[in-house]
Order: sequence, then structure tokens, then C-alpha cells
Amino acid sequence: MPMDQRLISDRFPRALAYNPEWVLAGVSGGANPLWLTDWLAEALDLRPGMRVLDLGCGRALSSVFLRREFGVQVWATDLWFSASENTRRVRDAGVEDGVFPIRADARWLPFSEEFFDAIVEWVKQKGRDK
Repeated sequence: MPMDQRLISDRFPRALAYNPEWVLAGVSGGANPLWLTDWLAEALDLRPGMRVLDLGCGRALSSVFLRREFGVQVWATDLWFSASENTRRVRDAGVEDGVFPIRADARWLPFSEEFFDAIVEWVKQKGRDK
């Protein structure tokens, strides 16, 4: 199946507006981050201007998507990916006015309680030992 066909789904029409090469370059866990974010956002009442913590954002594609599609302010937070690289990616996407990359450990975040209106948390599941 051609690369472009793997990224097309009628279920997630918002994702069609994004360059397939950009999406593939930003995948950090094997799944399409735009599809996952769009699916998760169905359960949230996101409104422009809300503050969202995108915890475990990887390469910040989900953060870019949240900003563009819902107009929210996003703190793109990840321990394993460089904030500098995510800043370049965010700037290249034209959303630096509302996406703020941070490299931080989730156990020690510098935010006060109730700072965020919503938290999106990406958890990587590991196999269980028997």
C-alpha cells in the first residue's frame, strides 16, 4: 500500500490537511498521532483559549494538531524528546503563538494546581512480566 494511502481515513478527516511526510517523520510510537489526538478530542470539550497539557507529546505533532484544530494553548511536554527540536517543529508549523514545548519529568512539573483546563496524557504500555 502506498505511503499516502496508509494515512487516509474517512474516520479522521481533519488529519487529511497535514502533509503525510510530516506526519511520518513525527511518529514516535508507531501510531498516527493525529488520528489518536482527534479520537481522544471527541471526549473533550475543547474550546479556543483553553490551556491544555499535552503530556508525553513525543515530537509535538499532537500539540500542533490541538492548536490548529481547536485553538487551544498547549504545553507540549515530554521527557524523552528535545524541547529545542519540538520548538523548531512548532515554529515550522506556524503555531509558536500557542504551543510551548517543555522537556520535563511528569513527576516534577512546574505548574500550579488547576492551571490547565485539560490534560492529554500519552502512556506507553509495556508488556507485563508473568
